[in-house]
Order: sequence, then C-alpha cells, then structure tokens
Amino acid sequence: MNRSILVLAFLSVTVLQARAQEGRPFADPVLSDLIDKGLAFSPDVKNAVSRVDEARVRVRVAESFLKPTVRGNPLVQTQSLSPNRPVQFANVNVQRVQVSTFQIPVDASFELDFFKRLRQGVQLAQIQTQVSEADVRIARLAIASEIARVYALVRANDAEQQVFTRTLSSRDSVLAVVRERFRIGLTSEMDVRRAETEIAGLKTQQTALQRSRHELTNGLAILTGQDVGAYSLTPATLPEYATPTYENITVDLLRSRPDIQQSDLLTNAADVQVGIARTALKPRINLLGSGGLQSGTIEKVLYPTSYTYTVGAGASFPIYEGKRNRENINLARQQVQTAKLAVDQKVVTAQREAEVALDNIRDLETQLTNQQAVIQSARQTERLVREVYAKGLTTYLDVLDAQRTTIDAERQLVQLQGQRLVYAVALWKSLGGK
Repeated sequence: MNRSILVLAFLSVTVLQARAQEGRPFADPVLSDLIDKGLAFSPDVKNAVSRVDEARVRVRVAESFLKPTVRGNPLVQTQSLSPNRPVQFANVNVQRVQVSTFQIPVDASFELDFFKRLRQGVQLAQIQTQVSEADVRIARLAIASEIARVYALVRANDAEQQVFTRTLSSRDSVLAVVRERFRIGLTSEMDVRRAETEIAGLKTQQTALQRSRHELTNGLAILTGQDVGAYSLTPATLPEYATPTYENITVDLLRSRPDIQQSDLLTNAADVQVGIARTALKPRINLLGSGGLQSGTIEKVLYPTSYTYTVGAGASFPIYEGKRNRENINLARQQVQTAKLAVDQKVVTAQREAEVALDNIRDLETQLTNQQAVIQSARQTERLVREVYAKGLTTYLDVLDAQRTTIDAERQLVQLQGQRLVYAVALWKSLGGK
C-alpha cells in the first residue's frame, strides 16, 4: 500500500510540474486567461486526464499481484453413494451410504517473483501511466497553441482596422479640402466624387475586416467553452514578442516536446516488454496452502479436532511450445527497434517544424525593418503631394495614388507583424510550449 501511495504521489507531482512549466507564446494577460479557460473546458484534455486515472488504476491492479491471494471456500455437501459402486473386494455386501461434508477452508497462494515477471508488469503499468500523462500534455499544448494562433489573428485584424480608422480620418480631412476647392471653382466635381468613392471603398474593406474578426472571435468562444452569441473581445494592439535567441534548433531544445517524451516512454515500455517476454522461459513458482475446518456432521464442525490443512509449493515451466516464447522475445526486441525509429522520426519532424518557424520569424523581421522604411517614405510622399495639391500644382489623382501607396504599406506592415506572431506560436508549439 505504501509503495502504491508513493508511486501515485510521484506521478501526480510529475503532472503538476509539467503543467507549471507550461508557458505562453507571448506575454498577454488576455491570452493567458483564454488559454486557462480553454484548457479547463477542452473535452480532449478531460478525456486524456480520464485515461491517466485509468492508467493509475492499472498500476494498482498490477501491484496487487505482488501480494498473496487468500480466498475462503466454504462448502456444505451431501453425497449418496450407490450400493452398486465399484469396491476393492468382491463378494462384499455393499450398502447405500449417505456422506455429508461440512467444510470451512481458507485457501492461500503466493507467487515467488524470483525472475521479476510481476515487478516488470508493475513497471510497465507505471510507464504506461506516464505515456497517458504525456497525452494530457499533448492535448493541452494543442489547445493552447490553437487559441494563441487564433488570438494572434484577431490582434492582427485589430491592427489592420486601426490602419483603416486612421486612414479614413485622414481621407475625411482631404475630402473637406477637395470640396472647398470645388466650391470656389479651383477643381472639378470629378475630384469630389473620386474622393467620396475612395472613402466608400475603404469603409467596405473595413467592414470585411470586421466580419472576419467576428468569425475569429466566434472561434475563440468555441475553443474556450463560452457562449458564442454573448462573447466579445475588446480590440487591442498586437502583443509584444521578443526575438528568439536560438542560433539553430538543437535536439536538446526539442526534448521538452510531449510527443517526443511520449515516444521515449514507449521505447522504455518496449524494453520492459522484452524482459517480460524473457520471463516466459523461466519457471513460475507458487506457494500453496489451505487450512480450515472439516467435519461429517454440522455439530462437530467447530471442534478443534476438525481442523485440516495442506501446505505445498508448485512450479510451472515450459517444455515445448513450438518456439513461441523465443519468437515472442524476438518480436519484443523488434518492437524496441521500431519504437526507437519512431523517436528519430519525430525528432526530425519536430526539428523541421521548429526550423521553418524560426527561419520565417527571422525573415519577417527583416521584412518588417524594410517595410518601416517603405512606410516612412510613403508618408513623406503623401504629405508632399497633399501640400502641392493644396497649392493647385498637381491633380487629385496624384493625391489618391500617394494615399493608396501609404495605406497599402501600412496594411502590409501589420500583416507582416501578424504573420510573425503566428509563426511565434508555431515555434512555441514546436518546442513543446517552451
């Protein structure tokens, strides 16, 4: 019992430590709250936790085989022996005999685990529990990363809508200038209509962004178990994200991935299976005993002289089974090799995923630096064109062209920032939530 309690305590601490080490892809209290709600709601996580509980019960079942088995088998029996029954001597007058038996025995057995068959079974059950715990971490990481990805898209949408809000405010002031110039006869009505058409087009694009945001927030509500109709998310700026300091992705960085940890555990389980298969070639030794009270009449069943017992030991070992046990050992060894290859494959896949995310983050940072310069130049150009237009030295088409260039550059910037956040989530997930 003490051993069971210690094992369960160790496993519980392992899960709690794993959960405590779970981070977030970027610092944002709103995102952290959403992830907490999503993890508490997720049916996938709940199912995985339930499987952990099942595995812990299996550990206790496996440990029970290390203890003696004691069973009571009370018996009350009456037997009538035929007068025609076979007897040892001929010409004997055989009578019908009524035999009653009253028996209160206790049977006990205990397997001597000399070759660690039972203890290896317990070890296998414990490893399988850890595999189930890795399933919990895999489910939690999947839910958290999906919530973070959708959240990043929402914030990128917010940033893009802010670009439209600033642009519309600027266009309204330009439209006022165009209308005033038209009123005093310095420009044609065509310029007024162009300015109004441009503003209407921007509002239409902004409405499309609002519709897209509504779909994204609905997705967050579903992921976090909240009422879709009542859920809302206040607009905010893009979260800050520090540039990763990794020069490259090493295997050590990937060891925190729960799927790789699970594959390592499955390899360990396969190793234990080899040991269990080997014990099939060894004898199984059992201590056997039975004791109790036995009498032919119920009145004497509790007399001290009615006690009876048997004590002994038994062994069972294979003699010939068509090489089945040898082949089972070969099979278990091959399963170890397969499990090791699966680990290698997952490491390669994980390294590729992390490298792709890291490379994209670095490339996007270069693009962002260049895009900042593009925006600065576009804004200066727009300012100069508007000044020239106000003096009547250029057409409104030049103003529209400069304005379109500016908003396109600003939208491109926030889209790049949003992509960078999405790849940051991908990198975080590929490193096991590190």
